[in-house]
Amino acid sequence: MRRLILVAALVMVLIVGGGLTAQIAAGGGTANFPWVIRSTANPDASVLDMTPWKAEQLFLVVACVVFNLIGAGLTVMLVIWFLNWQVKKVQAEARLESASRRPAEET
Repeated sequence: MRRLILVAALVMVLIVGGGLTAQIAAGGGTANFPWVIRSTANPDASVLDMTPWKAEQLFLVVACVVFNLIGAGLTVMLVIWFLNWQVKKVQAEARLESASRRPAEET
């Protein structure tokens, strides 16, 4: 079940990435994301509108920050998980060793 969820999440990420790539390619190399940022060719149009290259740069900076935070969090999580696993392994080996050193109780 876990593998199925992982594969489904990976497929969704690939589909979204392909859609964004297709949208950038259809726009002549400029990103125009209507659901995120309004862009215009006239920089004096409004304070809420951006030129296409500024919108693309903003999108890339936000994506970079988000993915770096997620990546750093996952890295720290994996390091702590690995260290905790090693501690549990050593504690289990110590329990086995101490149990084997005790003389068997005679009944």
